[in-house]
Amino acid sequence: MQNKYSNYSKEEYVKGDRIFFPAFFSLEGMMDWILQTEKFWIRKFLKALRSEEYYTFIRPNKVLKFFYQRKKNRLGVKLGFFIPAGCFGLGLNLAHYGSVIINPLARIGENCTIHGNCCIGNTGDDSYGLPVLGNGIDIGQGAQILGNIQIANNVKIGAGSIVLKSVLEEGKSVVGIPGKIVQK
Repeated sequence: MQNKYSNYSKEEYVKGDRIFFPAFFSLEGMMDWILQTEKFWIRKFLKALRSEEYYTFIRPNKVLKFFYQRKKNRLGVKLGFFIPAGCFGLGLNLAHYGSVIINPLARIGENCTIHGNCCIGNTGDDSYGLPVLGNGIDIGQGAQILGNIQIANNVKIGAGSIVLKSVLEEGKSVVGIPGKIVQK
């Protein structure tokens, strides 16, 4: 099976998430590096995650895969992230660090934003199914998306929501416990 990113160079693939960060040699990028801000550490994590994915799925190399996997895991422990390789499409935006847990079998589309303290996983057993999220999803602080559900493109999940049922309409907002679609 052909990966849709297989024609990307490593630099193009790794930079796929940096649309949300300033260029390193800009004033803001340099200040992030000097002050070692939250953005700096998130950028390092994303670079390690995408490098691991590149050497796992696009240009397999066991040594480099292991190197970047270890680097990603060490940064993940520091930042509170458990994000396995291959779960997200490019354009991932981690707005804050702190407790982001993603089941390795969950699938999330491109250009998604996670605001922190979130969980995307099963309801106790992987055999019952896992979430499949579309492109452009915005997941608020403390939200949880659990079970064998599908979320359409451009859906916003409100802070603290627990989503247990599929949202098949694009561009909707989901809030509450359990999550319900909010009508405009």
